[in-house]
Amino acid sequence: MPETVFWDTAAFIALGNADDELHTAAVTVSSQLAQAGARILTTDAVLTEVANTFSKAAWRSVARHLIESVKESAAMQMATIVHVDIALWQRGWELFLARSDKDWGLTDCFSFVVMQDHGVTRAFTSDHHFEQAGFERLLMAE
Repeated sequence: MPETVFWDTAAFIALGNADDELHTAAVTVSSQLAQAGARILTTDAVLTEVANTFSKAAWRSVARHLIESVKESAAMQMATIVHVDIALWQRGWELFLARSDKDWGLTDCFSFVVMQDHGVTRAFTSDHHFEQAGFERLLMAE
């Protein structure tokens, strides 16, 4: 069974912006994951952050391409987009409150809960908060 990897906002941003310092590394990791047949796991909260990042008119096509690609992968059952419902929101909020010693955002907390729920240990992200939460980060500066 192919591995499932959580895709975070940082990976989508690095992939979508050729000027991002991690763009080349993100393309490499994305290609490696695709070759391995890895499944994508993400949340609609992450996709919201992606759309917000690329919300300026000049960048909207990037947001559309990235999000539509994930939606197409989900339609082919190669990706899962977890929707933040009331229960997940509450669990993420409780983690957010419980870890006041960390600078974790609420979307990060949703991500951590989803990763735990799905038994996923690796994240396509450059965000060190994932390592703080006990996960493996796949995207780092070369």
